Amino acid sequence: MRWLAPHEYKFGITGKTKESILSITKNTSYILWGLTGARGGGKSYLVRAREVYRRLKYPNTKGLIVRKTYPELVANHIEPILQEYPVAAERRAYNPKEHIGYLSGKKIHWKTGSITDFSYLGSLMDVYIYQGREYEDISIDEVTQHEELVFKMLRGSNRTTNPNVKPTMILTGNPGGIGHGWVKRIFVDRLFKDKEKPEDFGFIQAKVYDNKALMDADPDYIQRLKDLPDDLRRAWLEGDWDVFAGQVFSEFRRDLHVMKRKVPSASYPHFLWIDWGYSGRSGDEGAFACCAAVLVKVKYGDQTFNRVVIYNEWYGKGMHPKEWAEKIYKEAPCRTIKGAYGDPAMFNTQTDGSKPISKLMQEKWEELNDGRWVTMKKGNNNRIARVATFHNWLSLAPDGLPYMLITESCPNLIRTLPLLVYDEHRVEDVDTEGEDHLYDAVGYGLSAIKFLPARIGGISTRPKDRRKDVLPEMINALDTTLFEKPMKKVKDWRV
Repeated sequence: MRWLAPHEYKFGITGKTKESILSITKNTSYILWGLTGARGGGKSYLVRAREVYRRLKYPNTKGLIVRKTYPELVANHIEPILQEYPVAAERRAYNPKEHIGYLSGKKIHWKTGSITDFSYLGSLMDVYIYQGREYEDISIDEVTQHEELVFKMLRGSNRTTNPNVKPTMILTGNPGGIGHGWVKRIFVDRLFKDKEKPEDFGFIQAKVYDNKALMDADPDYIQRLKDLPDDLRRAWLEGDWDVFAGQVFSEFRRDLHVMKRKVPSASYPHFLWIDWGYSGRSGDEGAFACCAAVLVKVKYGDQTFNRVVIYNEWYGKGMHPKEWAEKIYKEAPCRTIKGAYGDPAMFNTQTDGSKPISKLMQEKWEELNDGRWVTMKKGNNNRIARVATFHNWLSLAPDGLPYMLITESCPNLIRTLPLLVYDEHRVEDVDTEGEDHLYDAVGYGLSAIKFLPARIGGISTRPKDRRKDVLPEMINALDTTLFEKPMKKVKDWRV
């Protein structure tokens, strides 16, 4: 059997040409294939085909394919690659008895002098065996099964001394798993840390509909995905990264709850909702959180209900209360604030005996405004009730839009809200180990506002089969100036 030239190997996948896939690696170091997360997108096949192509095109180079377990490594890569590329199974290329060390699977020796290694990482500590190793190409299949440290450590081994070869990593993944948060942050939300360069990270979108071979061989596969529970269907069929198993607010949808940047009219009641913190739990996690929101009274036909629009946020750490107060005062788009609700702990005397956080912020606002600007009140600290309150506001009103909308000016709230999971011990509460600061801030505010469903007897929601009636352009076109006139001033504004 003769060895094939690189251009003779099949690389067609999900209707995309070899050139379109490989061209991304010219300027991008790290690629997530299957960004939509849908199953059946041909991600594992891409990993194998690209590995073969790169090892034959670039002589004397090394590639690494990684999975979580050894059975997955064998079933998804070792056996398929030997079947798809018979030249890899020749005796001089592949030795079925050869292992390349602890946690390793097999290796293939290509005629070009290149080598493909296979490995599995069962635990976080296993990745340390790759310190000092060098691979021109690394592929992590189902990367959401791993913590971010695995990606960082393997990225350190993604290097070469060959000036003619650009080291690259290709990742595949579906929504969910231990790595869901960091993968979503980098590739979906594109929120980068100081040393991360946006131009280094790219993606190729893949859904099951793109895989013509699968559709032809198993046309009923789509229907089986449609029959799954709502959260699994959204993740595996639609590739929705805002939903995964165990999350608290699975009803949150970016295309439904998020609208374009907008500052509502000053004629509506505006509020500040605050959660205090000084130091975050991790390097990039905020601690202090504040949101600006407006309450509007909406008339739809013969029905009237409340709607909240959260239109701005402040999020960070390491700043004095008066520094935050000044920043909020100077950046607040609306000068007229009806009220502020904060973390009850902000009203306690500090451990060193100094003034409460709320008092310090209040004093700074009075100084900047030459008098009282806004009075801060204690928020409701009932965590169980807060979860139910959030579910109410995230539900759909009779006009097809949610009772609560969030503008694009609040990227951290949009990022962290769908990542919240239930507490392992208090199963009705949010796990406080998650990044819940903005959730807490908004929760204090929502708990102080009367949730007014349009119909007596509970929340009015549209049937699931009509969710598609709400189009993104409907939300983006929403203009709060078209809402009904502000509510009349009454003794208790919440009603």
